Amino acid sequence: MTTLLAKIYEQHPLVLNVANLVTMQRVADAINVLGASPLMTNEAAEAADLVSIAHAVTLNIGTVSENQFDLFVAAGQAANAQGKPVILDPVAVSVPFRGDFVRRLMNEVKIDFIRGNAAEIAWFSEMNVAGQGIDALDTNANIESAQVAAQKTGAVIVQTGVVDVVTDGETTHEITYHSPLLAINVGAGDMVTGMLGAFAAVAERPIDAGVAVVQTMGLAGERASTKVSQLPGNFVGALMDELYQLATAEVRA
Repeated sequence: MTTLLAKIYEQHPLVLNVANLVTMQRVADAINVLGASPLMTNEAAEAADLVSIAHAVTLNIGTVSENQFDLFVAAGQAANAQGKPVILDPVAVSVPFRGDFVRRLMNEVKIDFIRGNAAEIAWFSEMNVAGQGIDALDTNANIESAQVAAQKTGAVIVQTGVVDVVTDGETTHEITYHSPLLAINVGAGDMVTGMLGAFAAVAERPIDAGVAVVQTMGLAGERASTKVSQLPGNFVGALMDELYQLATAEVRA
């Protein structure tokens, strides 16, 4: 975690996001406080040009529509061609339209990372984990499901929850930093996805990026929770402060 945080601050990678419109500002802020640079697009015609100056691409289906399919493919294929990591956030992928969208997308684009909750990751493993919309209702770690998803997709799985699971299908890590306020505030998962783009841009091994991002978010979440007395209203501001302090502390060190 330490080395990758310092690398982000030193290298200032640019993360291109096809973002969830609900959480776009929070994602941009989270990337920025780490020392990386966020960029958003909603236009397929500029995707290849933007990928050429980016270091990683995130594709979030949180507010997806069919007319965005060409955008997702254009950004993903440009990243593949240029050897830049592609991160998919499959929000509520078990909903039939979204599932079909992701299947078609993965036929066109190689996905390097999938970041989701246990129910979303279970969709890729074809195993049953209870969920509703954007929420996983099963709070178990569901390690086997994550491992199978990694094996089926060839992606590093970053499964976030009470216990975070990061796996490439062979090596698996469990990370136990946690704050319940991360689940209460809409957008925390999307923030992890955007931040993962920054870590993936500087990591030599993809699985290290996955471990580092959940360690960073989990530790910042725990610290922020104590600052706001476990109340949600001011949590996001405190979380940004903690992410910034983690990043800058590693640079000073």
